[in-house]
Amino acid sequence: MPVPLKGFFDYNVIQIADGGLHEMSFTKIHHVGLVNGDLDHARHIFVEGFGLSLDEHRTPLPGKPGYDGTTILEFPIGEMYYEVAKPNDENSAAGQFLAGTNGRGGMYYVAIASDDIANDIKGVVERGGKLGEEWDGKSAVFLDNETSLGLRIQIVPDEQYFVHPYFKGNGTCTGMAHIGIAGRDAELSRSFWGKILGLREDEASERGKDGPDPSRPARAADDPVHILEYPIGGTVIEISHPTTTDSGTARLVASRAQHGAVFHHTAPFAPDVHRFIDQAVPAGMEQIGSIPPKEVTTRATAWFHPRACLGMLLEPWNRLPGDEHYKA
Repeated sequence: MPVPLKGFFDYNVIQIADGGLHEMSFTKIHHVGLVNGDLDHARHIFVEGFGLSLDEHRTPLPGKPGYDGTTILEFPIGEMYYEVAKPNDENSAAGQFLAGTNGRGGMYYVAIASDDIANDIKGVVERGGKLGEEWDGKSAVFLDNETSLGLRIQIVPDEQYFVHPYFKGNGTCTGMAHIGIAGRDAELSRSFWGKILGLREDEASERGKDGPDPSRPARAADDPVHILEYPIGGTVIEISHPTTTDSGTARLVASRAQHGAVFHHTAPFAPDVHRFIDQAVPAGMEQIGSIPPKEVTTRATAWFHPRACLGMLLEPWNRLPGDEHYKA
């Protein structure tokens, strides 16, 4: 059960003075938190497969103490980073998550940065969100899983983290195109991401509501889905809602999205997706399907299976951004 805040406000009271949204100060996705039982293997995948670097300034080998008694490593990607945590206590929440994936691990949570965390959390709570833990009014805090559609979402103070050039990797990946989420219902998603968190939907990027577009060629791992996008900082929260019952996304939602949503994939931005593939496959990552050769097109989207990518479905791509990235 969520724990009440001490001396701040009653999070069970929803109060919107003018019926509109408070001005928000969420700045970006801070990091994606993964859980994995083998940090050496995680380092191999991110360094040899993705072409990223381990930020040894912040997380020197063999790793630094993290949350829940874990040991963590950080791999910067653009303005954010992948965090990999190894549980050291099988009875901890992270340890139980790892056991629940049969040791494969996967995406555990997403952290969103705020440059005014006290007001942002106050706004979230006033609009119907709840906190999942006791909070001191200034530190990072997790939202209550049920009111965040079953997703582990952490709000963290924006620390103005800018990775040193030494730790930027070999240039194969330059940032995060989007974080992929699978959801049960588009209006439920809009209620959380749009109303409770106060992010603005990129309405021009909504697609799939009326079924697959016959003019759009099918791609590997494509499923018939209704997609909503919420830009935040230099990346996007992309939410896919199955429009049939027999796709892989539909089966994932049916089995694991009891409260409304489940983490689905990450999409690193790779200016040259063919280069990503040429690097990732020899590193042991398993590509799903294939893409046209570079002589045919350099605009490409690839997929990699989670069983060979730390339990995380991966979609490296180099598409142009949606409309909202050009708006104030």
